[in-house]
Amino acid sequence: MKKFLIPVILVLIFGLSSIGLAEYHIYFVSHGGPSDPFWVTVIKGVNEAASQFGVKVTYLAPTVYSLNTFLNDLDNAISAKPDGLIVTMIDATAETAPLDRAIAEGIPVIAVNVPDPRPAPKAVPYLLYIGDSEYLAGQTAARYALSQFKIVRAVVASHEITNEGLLMRTAGIEDILGQYHIPCAVLNITTNPITAESVLEAYLKSHPDTNMIFTLGPLGTSPAVQVVKNMGLENKVKIGGFDLTDQLLNWVKDGTILYTIDQQQYLQGYLSVEFMYFYLKHDLIPVGSVLTGPFVITKANVDKVEQSVKDGFR
Repeated sequence: MKKFLIPVILVLIFGLSSIGLAEYHIYFVSHGGPSDPFWVTVIKGVNEAASQFGVKVTYLAPTVYSLNTFLNDLDNAISAKPDGLIVTMIDATAETAPLDRAIAEGIPVIAVNVPDPRPAPKAVPYLLYIGDSEYLAGQTAARYALSQFKIVRAVVASHEITNEGLLMRTAGIEDILGQYHIPCAVLNITTNPITAESVLEAYLKSHPDTNMIFTLGPLGTSPAVQVVKNMGLENKVKIGGFDLTDQLLNWVKDGTILYTIDQQQYLQGYLSVEFMYFYLKHDLIPVGSVLTGPFVITKANVDKVEQSVKDGFR
């Protein structure tokens, strides 16, 4: 595979490895890193599980979302011949060959955050998937919005347009809205907030009947909120979000956004390391998928999860 000279984040997270007692070395290859608040919580879970079970975890992720960089990181991780590999399946087709190679070399693989959506035998035969059901999450978001008001026209603001998980969220939203013949556009807003605001503003100006923006993560929600405020559309255009940050919870509480979808990402980090450890140590592994979401956070239940967000567990 061609090596891409794009800077990467290399986060070494130690359990007992800091004093030379690590029993296993696990690589965690992700498409998101510390620049995204969602992944900060995942990394907290990884770090605490590594410490709890005495393993060393090397966390690799692009500084800015890039499929090429991610695939390069995956290749490097496999070449390091770790005891176990945890990986997000953001592009199942592109990841099939390297992961098949890893499994053939005896490296156990756990998928996290984004699963391989393909049925067997095309799907990568990893041990387990831990995370949200992204398609169900998209459906849940659309159903909740529809239960609150009449949607005339909607737009999905996608900050990572090739991300398999976000594509599944989008499909879930589109399928529910399609049942009611509600027009819904999908915009590539990128991870750049200035670009995101420009793309959203242009769409709202050209489609003034739009009254719902589905954002797919904090990197999309913030610019959507800013654009709606700048255009004075707070009483017309509703916004829905995914994932949790202190800011998103505050926006749910004050009505700036209608809801956010929680997938308990701390558990994705913690459980992936825990289950990999138990597999390596005792040949124990859950069967099937371990779903950590979706769960809708609204004004009615936001207070119950606020403290866990402040503590870094959501």
